[in-house]
Amino acid sequence: MVKNLFRITLLTGLFALVGLTSCSDDPSAENYYTFKGEMVSDYLANRSETFSMFTDVLKRTGIYGMMASYGSYTCMAPTNDAMNEFLSVHGWKSVGDIPQAECDTLAWNHIIRKAYFTSDLIDGNIPTANMNDRYLTFSCDSDVTNDNKVRYFVNKQSQFIVRDDSVENGVVHTLNRVIQPSTDYLPDLLRSNPEISLFCEALTLTGLADSLYAYVDESYHCSEDSVVRGMQISTGGATYECKYVGKRMRRFSAFVETDSIYRLNNINNIEDMTAYAKTVYDGMYPEDADLYDDDPTNRKNPLNRFISYHLLPYYGAYNDWTVSGEIKETCALTDLADCTDWYTTMMPGTIMKMSSPVGSRAGLYINRKGLKDKATVRGVKVLAPSQMRAIDTQAQNGIYHYIDDILTYNQMARDIVFNDRIRIDAVTLSSEFMNCGARGNVENATGFKVIDGWDFHGQTPTICLRQRSVWMQTYQDCVDVKGQFDISFRLPPVPENTYEVRFAYGAGTMRGVVQVYFGTKDNMQPMGIPIDLRVFGGDPTIGWIADKEGDTETNQAIDKAMHNRGYLKDMDSWWQGGVNILRDQSGKLRKILCTQTMSPDKEYWVRLKLVLENPEAEFPINYFELCPKSVYAGLVAEDTH
Repeated sequence: MVKNLFRITLLTGLFALVGLTSCSDDPSAENYYTFKGEMVSDYLANRSETFSMFTDVLKRTGIYGMMASYGSYTCMAPTNDAMNEFLSVHGWKSVGDIPQAECDTLAWNHIIRKAYFTSDLIDGNIPTANMNDRYLTFSCDSDVTNDNKVRYFVNKQSQFIVRDDSVENGVVHTLNRVIQPSTDYLPDLLRSNPEISLFCEALTLTGLADSLYAYVDESYHCSEDSVVRGMQISTGGATYECKYVGKRMRRFSAFVETDSIYRLNNINNIEDMTAYAKTVYDGMYPEDADLYDDDPTNRKNPLNRFISYHLLPYYGAYNDWTVSGEIKETCALTDLADCTDWYTTMMPGTIMKMSSPVGSRAGLYINRKGLKDKATVRGVKVLAPSQMRAIDTQAQNGIYHYIDDILTYNQMARDIVFNDRIRIDAVTLSSEFMNCGARGNVENATGFKVIDGWDFHGQTPTICLRQRSVWMQTYQDCVDVKGQFDISFRLPPVPENTYEVRFAYGAGTMRGVVQVYFGTKDNMQPMGIPIDLRVFGGDPTIGWIADKEGDTETNQAIDKAMHNRGYLKDMDSWWQGGVNILRDQSGKLRKILCTQTMSPDKEYWVRLKLVLENPEAEFPINYFELCPKSVYAGLVAEDTH
């Protein structure tokens, strides 16, 4: 049975920088309080000795009335002591002295328009932004002075001193400190942390800091009706609400080594870092060796390459980079395959692999190869928020994460880690999808008027990222296209190799007939005849036949026959909605588009054009695969995962 998507099991066994901490995933009954008949507003008013000052803030902003209405809210309420500390720091004597704009921001920072109990959360961002459109980080640690009891925090510094108090319209958590998200842009927030001074020095020297100041695209506009009221969209037999992006955001993520990590590798100053970068990138790019050493701002300079590979044009919290929480527990068959995603970095021509294995080596890794505890390449581990000290890593326009070793795009990554089937989830095909918070949205689908790196060729189809409560697609992420569509988009860069280019889709009577093109942007060629997405796998032109249990030889023969026709069954490592394995469904297919030698120096595009007149045609874009020849035509048959 499909579990409730909104209840996410809290991660356990989190390792701190020193020692071991864990977050309880089964809070005891005494931690829950239910006050029947009380709204959030009543809860605060009935405890004026604790919350009178925060209540005054809510009344000044008009939010207090909202807290008296039915709905679903998380209220993180700072105590009077916390408010007094906040006022003292800013030099104000009372709530009445707070300027109105700052009072509004203060209130909005503490309210989320969805109820989240601590048992709903894992290390990383709370899934829904607060009313100030900022995401808040949830983390925990052990209180060594109090029998190692678990302590819970938001943005590392505000502790939940009472949590999970249930009220009629949501939940209230009591905080010992006011939430104050940083208003710095990412480069300035990085510079404020003395633990990463060497990385910041290189970030400035290379000029890459200047590229991290973008935030809101002021030229973008979308009508209020589309943003607030939205529309109903139907695909695959499901109908759900779609709301359009109100602000077009530019955001970034940085993966950063601390100075202590550099010292462990004999890197003590910028000269050492430059020398280290040359040892890596002169070998990776011998044609550029020694040519650009005097100009660290040149994109081919070794130090520039070193730092830019740490930067991504996506906003991603710790729990955003691969599927996590209950979706992972319910749908991912992690004994067969680790959950992975691939991202384009800010170093030209390169990608980054993210993996989140389970087992004793559980966590988030960059450029890892292997399954569960059996990694042939360990990669670099990303520290969870609970493993970091009380540092706010959330900037106005991005976020940064600590990593436990030096990160480079090296020969091990290029020749071994990336010499694998590269499965590109639709949500990573553009940074647009993550930068507006559409990935992981369980409330509604997110509609897009424009998408970075995409071209609509003068057509105006409906395009949205499906909400995560529709459990039909891999990783629950799917770009739905509906209407008379003609769209094209960039694929991520990959190392030079010969690849089989594939895309995964679900057949259905409501689909269309699509001509697929592939190539460089100015030279995309048709890939065979148009594909009729209404035809299921059992059709003789495809040759899908269900697996025979225990008969590997027969199943491989069926796979080979399908491959000869230009098709593959879908993966067997994902349970659709926790019920049906994708491989076992005749409507879940992968189409081979072409076999192509690809170079990281070129941009490759895919174009999908509906060739029948059908303004109601649907096309869900699930994932693409770039599969190297060593895998699709290797000595050992390609796995089914």
